[in-house]
Amino acid sequence: MPIVNNALPANILSKTPGAGLAFYIGQLWKTMVVVGSLAFLLYLILGGVEWLMSAGDKTKLESAQNKITNAIIGLAILVISYAIILFIQAVFKINILKPEFPTT
Repeated sequence: MPIVNNALPANILSKTPGAGLAFYIGQLWKTMVVVGSLAFLLYLILGGVEWLMSAGDKTKLESAQNKITNAIIGLAILVISYAIILFIQAVFKINILKPEFPTT
């Protein structure tokens, strides 16, 4: 009896060399974008709450501003990574996030 992972699609295995790796790279990038977006929201909210709770304390206020700034920088990195993917797809005429391999 073969070992089956029900979390992965049944057609994940392909006879084309590299198809599995391309699938995993695309899934890894998508996962990182989702995790990064959630981290952005969490960090932004924590920074905002810390800002509200600073009560005029300069060190707490600076800490809150740093959290908000770092959250925005993280979001910019996510957007830039997506722009790079779109640029690569346009230049090389390949779909990185959904690779299709010719069947022979």
